[in-house]
Amino acid sequence: MGSLLFVIGGIWMFMDAENLASHRRSPIFLKGIGIISVLFFGIGIYVSIKQLTQDQLLLVIDGKGINVNPRKPTSKSINWENIDGFSELKIQSQKLVIVQVNNSDYWIENENNQIRKKLMKFNFNNYGSPFNLSANSMQINYVELMRVLNDNLNKYKHLT
Repeated sequence: MGSLLFVIGGIWMFMDAENLASHRRSPIFLKGIGIISVLFFGIGIYVSIKQLTQDQLLLVIDGKGINVNPRKPTSKSINWENIDGFSELKIQSQKLVIVQVNNSDYWIENENNQIRKKLMKFNFNNYGSPFNLSANSMQINYVELMRVLNDNLNKYKHLT
């Protein structure tokens, strides 16, 4: 939304540069700023729309466990043997799935990204687990996500 306003402002600045010019600002300078604004924020609009409409893999569930960050090439699956269960957390009107693991310290200490590490510590201190999932960003609703996770936990936990 903000990018759109800057694109409109850039077009206006380019089209009306002569009227906006003063003794300190030349019309050529204002037209240049207008063009830069349209190009930069126009690319921002394109990238934002592309990100919003692109399907992204957010969760992988298989016989080994679940991978909560499959886009990261070095991410590891949380093995079924390390998952104690799943619980619900409701923040305002959004329901989150808490992945209860028995080795939280391992996951927090092995996280290389400092921002993600702090977020994992916050989640652990406040919710008892470094991992939580939101069905809002997935193509599945919350009830179905809980069912799939619990079914797979029951299916694979005894095999490991």
